[in-house]
Amino acid sequence: MSAAAALRPPRARSPMFAAAVLAIVVAGLAAATGMLAARARSGQAAQAARPAAVAAAKREVPALLSYSYQTFRADLSRAGAGTTGRFRSTYRALMSSQVGPAARHAHVVTQASVAGASVISASPVTATLLLFLSEQTRTDARAEAVLNDTAVRVRMRKVNGTWLVAGLVPRS
Repeated sequence: MSAAAALRPPRARSPMFAAAVLAIVVAGLAAATGMLAARARSGQAAQAARPAAVAAAKREVPALLSYSYQTFRADLSRAGAGTTGRFRSTYRALMSSQVGPAARHAHVVTQASVAGASVISASPVTATLLLFLSEQTRTDARAEAVLNDTAVRVRMRKVNGTWLVAGLVPRS
């Protein structure tokens, strides 16, 4: 390299290059802002979903677990309305094949109520909850009711604007 070339100032970039770099930076900032705004809206929607999912679970889960041998079919039908299609099929099959015959045989009446609820996770359309239940069961075999406290893990899904039970698993 010659001495004259070394002393020469570096060539200025063209104005077109500067405009292109500026456009890329502005587009990147706009995309980042859009992504952050979408995340914030999703987080707010998930936060709003929590109380709605809990309220629906507090209403629907006791209906699923409460029944009388005298009105078993009606209880089963009413409870199934608050469930998703896949879970509804599983629930009805279990209740019809196992619980119903035993309830009619022993004249079982069970009443469940929610003692407490906690949100494990939530999104705008799904929620996983932990419900603490108290169940009171009467049969012909015992004069007094048997009390049972238990917990269940409940999956809720929002379908057409309504929160429905999509899964129910007893916890020990």
